[in-house]
Amino acid sequence: MSAARAHPASDRDWKDQLVELHVLAANGDKAAASEAERWMADDPEVRKAWAEVEATCDRIRGSEESA
Repeated sequence: MSAARAHPASDRDWKDQLVELHVLAANGDKAAASEAERWMADDPEVRKAWAEVEATCDRIRGSEESA
């Protein structure tokens, strides 16, 4: 994990990085999924944010399916 990931410059920066990894992983990018797993294993706050991103994506997908 890079130093930037371990100690992000701002709250928004690391969350943006997390969302990017989530999108890539959800679309089959194994390297992104692996990186996200390592990052979440090192930081409970990141794991919590990942779960929030996942829930938001699920909610959006659900609203698109019902439209």
